[in-house]
Amino acid sequence: MRYSKDGNDMRELISHPPDASGGPILLYDHLNDTGCRAAGLLLRMKDHLKLAIPAEDIARAAFIAGCTHDSGKAKAQFQEYIRGGKAKDKDHAAISSVFAFIVASPVFGQKPQPTRLLPFICAYAVNRHHGLLCNPEEAFDEASIEHQIAIAKGKIDERVWDFEFRYDPLDFAIRFSDHRERFESITADDIADCFQKFGGLLRQKADERDAAESWPVDLYFALLLVVSALTEADVACVIRASEPRQTAWLDSESVREYASRQPRASDTFQKLRERAWREITEAPERWGESALRLTLPTGLGKTLMGLYLSAELQDKTSPQPVVYALPYLSIIEQATDVAREVFQKERTGVSVIQHHSLSFPEGRNEESQDLEEAADADGRVANKESPNFEKARFALEDWDADLVVTTFDQLFYSFLSNDRGFIKRFFRLPGSVLLLDEVQTIPPRLIPAVNVLLEKLREKLGTRLIYMTATHPPFLESAKSLVRDEEAYFVKLQRTRLHLCLDPVAFSEYVGGLPRWLLERKGKKVLIVANTIRCARDLFAHLSQLKEEEAEFRELKLFYLSGSVVPVERLRRIKEIRERTGSDPEAWVCVVSTQCVEAGVDLDMDEAIRDFAPWDSLLQICGRVNRFGKRPPADVWVYRWVDDASETGREFHSYIYDAIFTDATLFALQNRAIVEEGDYLEIQRSYVLELERRLSTEASRDILQAALAWRFDELAFQKLFRGQERAWKVSVFCVADRTAERLKDIATELWSSRNPQEALRQTVELCESSLFQPLEEFLRIKRNTIKQYAEDLKSLPERSLIFSLGRLLRPMFQAYTISLPIKRLDNLQVGKIAEGFPYLSQDEYRTLNAFDSKGLMRSELPEWII
Repeated sequence: MRYSKDGNDMRELISHPPDASGGPILLYDHLNDTGCRAAGLLLRMKDHLKLAIPAEDIARAAFIAGCTHDSGKAKAQFQEYIRGGKAKDKDHAAISSVFAFIVASPVFGQKPQPTRLLPFICAYAVNRHHGLLCNPEEAFDEASIEHQIAIAKGKIDERVWDFEFRYDPLDFAIRFSDHRERFESITADDIADCFQKFGGLLRQKADERDAAESWPVDLYFALLLVVSALTEADVACVIRASEPRQTAWLDSESVREYASRQPRASDTFQKLRERAWREITEAPERWGESALRLTLPTGLGKTLMGLYLSAELQDKTSPQPVVYALPYLSIIEQATDVAREVFQKERTGVSVIQHHSLSFPEGRNEESQDLEEAADADGRVANKESPNFEKARFALEDWDADLVVTTFDQLFYSFLSNDRGFIKRFFRLPGSVLLLDEVQTIPPRLIPAVNVLLEKLREKLGTRLIYMTATHPPFLESAKSLVRDEEAYFVKLQRTRLHLCLDPVAFSEYVGGLPRWLLERKGKKVLIVANTIRCARDLFAHLSQLKEEEAEFRELKLFYLSGSVVPVERLRRIKEIRERTGSDPEAWVCVVSTQCVEAGVDLDMDEAIRDFAPWDSLLQICGRVNRFGKRPPADVWVYRWVDDASETGREFHSYIYDAIFTDATLFALQNRAIVEEGDYLEIQRSYVLELERRLSTEASRDILQAALAWRFDELAFQKLFRGQERAWKVSVFCVADRTAERLKDIATELWSSRNPQEALRQTVELCESSLFQPLEEFLRIKRNTIKQYAEDLKSLPERSLIFSLGRLLRPMFQAYTISLPIKRLDNLQVGKIAEGFPYLSQDEYRTLNAFDSKGLMRSELPEWII
């Protein structure tokens, strides 16, 4: 509801300014709509919640949070600001959170533990509804609360005390006037003292040995449910988003039928594939409620098997989405394509979306279009010109679909992050099916914490878990295997064999012998994987020089892949490699790459060379060679290259891998020179056992304790999941081509010149030009869709336009963005479009990749590149 029905004065307080539809959002309407939607989101999950806190009480907490989250906007200072006045003292979250605590306390205060702690969840969710989550004591710091109370004193509009809200499904009502006396008499010391004691209680319980088996887990999940419901409802009610769709069932027989139509593999592979299908289609009742695992070699079709299992596990009475999570963007694209082929929407009605950092809404949101053409509850017809990009983007980020294909980051951060942008999807997890593929890529430092919380999702929120892997990491021991004899699927394979050359060798010495080795493999497709940019670049430069100067290498087709190459160009090269290797069986091809080629890059080469790396990485390279076993066993050569150009004389693997993993690999491979594929599983088990012996669980234990104690300042997600080293990197936009140059111009207009209308005009112009082609191919989005989204933003106010256009452009910028160590930026001339938006000019980008002005690799590389 956007406007008052009766014109009563109490509805004239404003919560949000006029939007493209022409009218402001009234405070009463926004609080009422947000509270009802937030409570409704959680009540829909009622049958799946098995927490120590009743589902109805969590929904009441969400209703209270929704009805109070913007109550502080009744301050005179905010009402002046929202009508175009000065912005001084307009902040409202802190004073609203004080009121939320007051409203919730009599509702839950006399209930048993931990339900009686729900007032802290209400207040905390409201306090942080515009920012990152932080430690409770910081959110309710006495000095800050005292300041906000002083600002609000005598400035609260009298009309707000007449606000009354009711939610019939819970038979629950809130009257603001009932809490006025307590609100006007409370002190900052009262609030701060309550939260100091509460924080101490959380820390005490989280530090207990069996904390994960006690109520702090229930309270933590309740917090995430309320935060996610409030965040979703708040935004949805501002942009007038539709109610979440009713989830459709996935038809398992559609998957089985599609799988039966796939081309046959080699005889050995085909027999294994058919055997696996027979085993997983046995009676699902034998699976029970436990987590399930599917451990099979690559190439057997785990994607289709996983979709089949997910469909079988969906709750048939109250279906929730299937969330298919994978580690890499490239395999997400492949998995999404398969899922859409299986569940064609026009035939099945199943909605499939892919969501990651580069995702666009893939078309105009159908429900938003319906809304534009329909009259609202007040009989007012919505403006057909109102922007729907935010609605479509909201539906995408809200996971409003039957099958969501996403990254581990997006999934894990929904319950292990301090960012509400991730947490807002948590309400989708109760009753859902989580299909986790390539789980061996989960960082070992996180495995205990992730494992505990995933198991608690299964136990307390009714989430079903399916793990898929080719290597069987240690934390899957408790999951029930879907095949009876996993080893039998591995011992018969003969696709690759490892040649272990594990005596350290000087890199320059190895490079000297490489030409002869390559000549002996003329007509083959060879992959060479180095551990560092400098190592890969030196290999490529050496081979480039041979190709240019030696006649016998003229036919060699050379390709270079690296994380320092912008994603859009990296994808173009990978496609060219596939086309070259697929169209000409006799082509002589050599791909030189860093480890960016490991998992998720769909290559099928004849032979490979790999600088030494942890066992999982070695296996990933084996997966890029003779993938389907249609050729005789392919050789994968493993060396230990020494950086003899450096004074340290270190092995290259030591620059990027923790010695715990490389030492465990050396232990598992000791006394071996050649390893056949049938022995890979035995080595994997030895590697896993050695890792378990060497790895400390302290970091993961700290993560779990921080979560259960609400110490969100210690859950900064970059260093949590992508490693501490990622926290010391910065994203840099690169002007790699003319398209990137145009994007830089748009960014300059938008954020530096603060001219959003000109930025919008240039965005539309880009969509109409041939320069959009690289983006269209990389982002897999039609230019007309982006053009329409952009044009729909024209009528927005300036501030809203800057925000929405920035969100629209973000995936385009990321197509030309790389990560660089902060300490390396001093060696480059880095420009700045705006604060927090560094960029490299085309010349600097070429310097980084050691290319000259003609795009050819230079013979010298800057000394600072490792």
